[in-house]
Amino acid sequence: MRIRTIAVLLVLNAATAMAQPPSDRWLVKPVDDRTFAAFKSFYTYDHNLPLDLKLLERDTAGGMSIQHLSYTSTPGIRVTARAYSTTSGSSQRRAALIVLHGGGGPGKDGAGIKAVSDYLARAGFLVLAIDMQFFGERASDVLTSFTEAEKHDKLYNQPAAHLAWVMQTIKDVGRGYDLLVSSMDADPKRVGIAGFSRGAVMATIIGGADQRFAAVAALLGTHFDALEKAHEAAACPANYVGRISPRPLFMINGENDSDHFRNEAVLPLQRLAKDPKEFVWLPMGHTMPREEFPRIASWLQTKLR
Repeated sequence: MRIRTIAVLLVLNAATAMAQPPSDRWLVKPVDDRTFAAFKSFYTYDHNLPLDLKLLERDTAGGMSIQHLSYTSTPGIRVTARAYSTTSGSSQRRAALIVLHGGGGPGKDGAGIKAVSDYLARAGFLVLAIDMQFFGERASDVLTSFTEAEKHDKLYNQPAAHLAWVMQTIKDVGRGYDLLVSSMDADPKRVGIAGFSRGAVMATIIGGADQRFAAVAALLGTHFDALEKAHEAAACPANYVGRISPRPLFMINGENDSDHFRNEAVLPLQRLAKDPKEFVWLPMGHTMPREEFPRIASWLQTKLR
């Protein structure tokens, strides 16, 4: 009976361990400033490289202007994007946002990202929603089905490939900032970043890496999701989130999120954040209801006024 009891306990303990998401030492103790400074060599880019902006299409309807465009990020790499703004003319530089999508195949053209981009533009922002590498119009043979298994097997759980993807995304977003300021009349002191799900993870990293962003909204973000196993130090949001301060950080998460676990993956990351910060927990899963758009817009308007 004792042997059987021990065997049952071992099985239960193993099952419990498998149910817990992995962690890493940086979630306990982020890297020091010297190590963090070394990360910059991974995402530094040539600010003098021409953006080579190409306007692919423009639609004006319902008081909105939506420009389908692309720009050069780094040599041989182009970013596809949509820029949203109201058609009412203004001679003043405007507050602007770069919006990052989650892990869906359509990228910036997913229904949710299009809806929130439109809403934020109508709230007064110049919005640049970009495709992250391997998603949307930038899709390649790296990802084809965009299932969770494929994304993790081919990208998120491949530390070297994931690190390269994270570093390229930092550069792509930085070049998006350059585009907004140099060609689209954005106020350089009032450019924020808003990311959703995987985009929220990247917004956390970019906010710590690029000090030009005045506010960071990481919506449905996390440290690890349910299927992640490991990542490199330079690709770990735990090493960036505390470095967003003194710029403000805003997070909305679902209490019942089955992909971004509250106690194991989100709260430990939030504990590393420094003031000013605001965290909202809602009785929902891994989704962002349209009813929350006004809350997001209001926070951004306050921080980027």
